[in-house]
Amino acid sequence: MHILILTDRVSNQASLDSKDTRVQVNQVKQALRSLGHEVAVAYFSMNLAITGRTIERSQCDLVFNLVENLSSASLLCLPPLLCQSLGVRCCGGSAHTLLLSAQKTEAKRLLVSAGLPTPRWVEERNVFSQTWYLNTHLILKPTDQEASLGIDELSVQLFSTQEELSNALKGGSIFAEEYIEGREFSVSLLPGGEVLPVAELCFIDYPAGRRKVAGYEAKWEVDSFAYQHTQRRFDLPKEDSALVAELKEKAVRTYQVFGSTGPARVDVRVDGNNQLFILEMNSNPCLERESGYAAAALQAGISYEQLIERLALEA
Repeated sequence: MHILILTDRVSNQASLDSKDTRVQVNQVKQALRSLGHEVAVAYFSMNLAITGRTIERSQCDLVFNLVENLSSASLLCLPPLLCQSLGVRCCGGSAHTLLLSAQKTEAKRLLVSAGLPTPRWVEERNVFSQTWYLNTHLILKPTDQEASLGIDELSVQLFSTQEELSNALKGGSIFAEEYIEGREFSVSLLPGGEVLPVAELCFIDYPAGRRKVAGYEAKWEVDSFAYQHTQRRFDLPKEDSALVAELKEKAVRTYQVFGSTGPARVDVRVDGNNQLFILEMNSNPCLERESGYAAAALQAGISYEQLIERLALEA
């Protein structure tokens, strides 16, 4: 196949998560070429007419979407939507799914409407209509950013008055979610909803009182305490069998609620009573060789090259 990798222009001054896109592009390109595909790379422009002409002139059979660094997560639906309008197959999350899952609070409303568990939350517009959150640990999160941007252990805060929280949420760009103390899991799914082995994100040797948050530092800043003390494991104990089964079932339901057809990763917190809380679904999970998604595939006996080939063929 003739495959066009569509990605972002990333400057040398870009954030760590943005620079990681370069790594993904190079690794995906190498994998596709090793499989015998003809591969070219092009850069996405918010001038969709220019990007559309680039795609058409490439005469590609497939666009492999690795556009990840637009100013808002709500814009990430544009590359697949453009491909759809051009009649070109696109690998990755669909425009429909990316749009539904982009705005975190809207995504949580969708989960609730489907009867799926997600932590309680508060937005600027409804701070003064409820009080359950007072003196309850909350984690402040951006409403429309990916890659855990702006999230770390200091995002977990207590508010004793409605006015305090209202000031913290002023502007509407962040919301407050109930912080769930407990374990964290990731459930990766292949296109079509096939579930890969469940991974637990373990917080190793965290001091008492330090909040266990899989935030930006834990994912990107290699010299940080959070990165060095956060480890992924797949060898879950037998006593977790029922929990793993429930994690898979809830992940599939989440996948279906968002109308997913491509790859996805569902992040879940589990409290001390083994109650599940869906945090979010990522419709374009990181495809770097060392990523959690690739690691889950490898646990299922799928090599990195086989994974990339499958994503391309099933787009």
